[in-house]
Amino acid sequence: MMLLYEDSEYARMIEFRFLKNGLTKGEQCIYATESDSGSIVLKMLSYGIPLEYFENKKLRVYQIHQNFGSRDEIMKSCKRDIGMILCDLQSPFRIVSRIVPDVSTITGMSVELELERETHNHFDDIGGSVMCPYDLSKIEASQRKKWIAELYKNHHEVIYASRFGEGEVISTQPETKI
Repeated sequence: MMLLYEDSEYARMIEFRFLKNGLTKGEQCIYATESDSGSIVLKMLSYGIPLEYFENKKLRVYQIHQNFGSRDEIMKSCKRDIGMILCDLQSPFRIVSRIVPDVSTITGMSVELELERETHNHFDDIGGSVMCPYDLSKIEASQRKKWIAELYKNHHEVIYASRFGEGEVISTQPETKI
């Protein structure tokens, strides 16, 4: 699923709730971000996620570092980060991450979309749930509408969280009859 947001604190609350729900179901959870991992752990603890989940490695927090250079250099760095995130991961799991920290450039957004397509095409083989957060103001501006349309195509669900207490969930998949 994709989380489109305008308010980063509101988005973080949604991300943490997604992870906390998974932890209570016994799922392994990963939070990967460009933010300092120590500060994220402190925020998770203050949100009410118990320390025991970190101690027993049911919840891991990774810091993804900025990647610069050509498209190929960014892709190589991202694939290395993906390997780190998926190492020792057991199904069922939940991941909150966007693998390219800087999507404000055409190159960064292009690499992110390529990785989103690849993930979406192999989603049935993944064995877990993935939430991809996007701050609307940080998506490359000259083609923002195009990028967002492409992102919609590569996610099953979209949570649009404009401001605290506001938002909606949008299914991007055709309805299925039960």
